[in-house]
Amino acid sequence: MKISEYLLQTLEQNGVSHIFGNPGTTELPLVKACEQRKKLKYVVALSEVSAVPMADGYARATRSLGVVNLHVAPGLGNGMGTLYTAGIAGTPLLVLVGGQDRRFLHTNPILWGPVEKMAGAVCKAVFVLNTSFDAAANIRRALRTAMTPPYGPVALICPPDLLETSTDAKPSAVTPTMLASLDKSQVAAYAKFLAAAKKPAIIAAEDVHWNNASAELETLAAALGAPVYAAPYTGVLPISSASAAYAGYLPPSLKQVADRLAPHDALLFVGGRGLRNTLYSEAELPQRKAWLGHDASAQAPGGDDGEYALATVTDLKSSLTAITAALVRRTVKTKPARASLALPARNARVLHPTLAIHALLKKFAHAIWVDESGLSTSDVRQWMSLKAGEYLINGSGGIGWGLAASVGAAIAQHKRQVVAVIGDGSALYASEALWTAGHQGTKILLVILANRRYATLNEAASRLAGGPLKSFTIEPPVLDFSGLATLYDWRYLAASNETQMDAALGQLGSPLKHNTLLELKLDPELKPVTASRHF
Repeated sequence: MKISEYLLQTLEQNGVSHIFGNPGTTELPLVKACEQRKKLKYVVALSEVSAVPMADGYARATRSLGVVNLHVAPGLGNGMGTLYTAGIAGTPLLVLVGGQDRRFLHTNPILWGPVEKMAGAVCKAVFVLNTSFDAAANIRRALRTAMTPPYGPVALICPPDLLETSTDAKPSAVTPTMLASLDKSQVAAYAKFLAAAKKPAIIAAEDVHWNNASAELETLAAALGAPVYAAPYTGVLPISSASAAYAGYLPPSLKQVADRLAPHDALLFVGGRGLRNTLYSEAELPQRKAWLGHDASAQAPGGDDGEYALATVTDLKSSLTAITAALVRRTVKTKPARASLALPARNARVLHPTLAIHALLKKFAHAIWVDESGLSTSDVRQWMSLKAGEYLINGSGGIGWGLAASVGAAIAQHKRQVVAVIGDGSALYASEALWTAGHQGTKILLVILANRRYATLNEAASRLAGGPLKSFTIEPPVLDFSGLATLYDWRYLAASNETQMDAALGQLGSPLKHNTLLELKLDPELKPVTASRHF
């Protein structure tokens, strides 16, 4: 069979059902072969800036391997920013990069570029199909590497002329390398570490999601009577926010983190490589610290020594279960760990972002939420009551990921309602993803918070530059999102005060029957209640 056919059949046998991509000439053999498949679907995006987050969102929403196809050097370059985001969030992605036809590669043809070096900057490994002799082996190696923790994008460069050649190899499932559980002595050491603490706390990151260990994490927290904080910028909610143990997301400020964790005398980090901070601040975390996770490069935050008392690369699901079994159950009654905040008073003449978020969370309490709402992100986290794995953010601190990722999540979970809450600036990065959503028949609710400002940057400017900056205003002209909805055949609703918001909510079915863009026109002077937590 042709190598292109071998590649696609191998993907199918490893559970892949969708490839997201923005193909060009060098991808024609792959797309042609894909169109002849019944199980595997090629989802076309109008740019690589959209294609990568779609595959990323799909992977996170299914807790499985995502596959994206990029068009040689220019396409790979367009996708590198969001490949970086996927790597930060630990998303398992197989990146099929179109190589140039090898027969005239020596002439530096159009689209030529150093794709191996480019991919190496944002992928944990890069493999190349060089000859018909190594193609099958390298396809399998790339798949195994992508499905082996610590997860991240893995590139496979596919020259089109080679995809058209034949191989005698037989497609089959790949067995990824698995992490071992803690042994008895390690279990005892972690149990002793936790038992010695009077007020332990747990800080969880994406590894919990990818290891399907949310239930085990919650059980351990209950046994300890300990709160579970999500580490700053954790890309997938690691524990149900309805759990009594859920203490919310830690802010991306070491000083604020230290203040939040000050009451605790021991910290167990479950996953992650360290705390992702935004603005510099000095603070200490003097508590005893231990770590479990997938990535041995993890670094202990705060303190002079910068080391954990215990640190082990391990399978989290089985290890958390073993640690819980080894603990002597505490008699401390677990109290809700998330402090309640008062909502602002309603004012029929204006629309407060916090009240809008609260109302949407109430109506769509069982949806999958993709959040890139800037300052309102902390509001979503404060009042959401979502299951583990059903709240997604980009994780890298950049913007422009969320809208396209919501399309991937909606394709992955076509029977579920997906709500994407996106800032107006973020929505401009990859708005062409709305076409793919319409083309694929999704039913997304896209909520655009239109304050006509890069409000998040102005929040940072208030601390670093003495106040808001004129450069971060995105008017005039005032953006007309109704035109964007019309362009891509989305239903359009808008609200600029509480009365209109109530009316819009009344028009929204649950679930929706059509892709819907709801524009919330906000007064930029009104800050979300939790905006101070953003940095």
